[in-house]
Amino acid sequence: MEQIYCALCGADNTELIFVGRDEWYNLPGEFPTVRCCECGLIYLNPRPDRTEIGQFYPDDYAPYFRAIEDEPSWWQRINRRLAMHKRLRLVQKHLPGTGSVLDVGCATGTFLAALREQGWRTQGIELSSFAAEYARKRYGLDVFTGELLDTHFTDNQFDLIIFWDVLEHVHQPRENLLEAARIAKPGGTLILALPNPDSLEARLFGQYWAGWDTPRHLFIYAEKTMRRFLQETGWQIINTSCLTGRIWLFNLSLEHWLQNKLSNKRMLAIIMAIMRSLPVRLLSLPYFMLVERLKKGSVMIIFARCSKDTHHE
Repeated sequence: MEQIYCALCGADNTELIFVGRDEWYNLPGEFPTVRCCECGLIYLNPRPDRTEIGQFYPDDYAPYFRAIEDEPSWWQRINRRLAMHKRLRLVQKHLPGTGSVLDVGCATGTFLAALREQGWRTQGIELSSFAAEYARKRYGLDVFTGELLDTHFTDNQFDLIIFWDVLEHVHQPRENLLEAARIAKPGGTLILALPNPDSLEARLFGQYWAGWDTPRHLFIYAEKTMRRFLQETGWQIINTSCLTGRIWLFNLSLEHWLQNKLSNKRMLAIIMAIMRSLPVRLLSLPYFMLVERLKKGSVMIIFARCSKDTHHE
């Protein structure tokens, strides 16, 4: 475990929000989540260092999805195709053309492969050797195993850089955003998908909100703190939104809460089976559409433009 100063303002003045544990995989340890009293950044302190963090990412870690076509459940295949269509539509809305894209933390490469089918020239980075190898073998993708800061891309190389559910995991967010600005083309686009601590679900479930994902999420960024991070690293926010249909994340938060509050495991299983049923999914859609409109969903999407001075490139 390592003790750190605030990665945004450098202060060492925090208030404790809660002491969490690994609610997803029940791996051992207790991890304080704190808020900087100077700038508001939320982070783990102390936190697992780079030599320790790998143990919290087993090979069956949920984001390491297999190919959609390899899903045994027809319902899961349909569900994942719809989710992928939403994600691609978001990209197309802000970048109607194509170009070169770097997916940082591309996991098993499902999104990167879908972008390639749309005409993008793709490259990926993935810290997990298991997931990176899957992306290379299953899709034939060019994926570097490691972190962005380990790579040696040239200046002004990419039209689009993606951190989808990734920046909250990295130990050095400022350095990663600066490096992304260096390798982005002037006017290039950055897409961030991040847990939203200002969401209704974060308030509803408290420390059991799935967006905390302790201890894998080292930082949690409110829009205000993320805006400052981006401004200080060469990016300008052009749009923020939330994703609809994230009932799986709501259900994961509910399951974490019930596991800590309900001793009857059979009742827990019944409740979760009902919540994951198709009728409940359909009935819940208006709620998720509303929170998206209010920007109070659990997942915040940020589009930013590289604002570096082209005269000094």
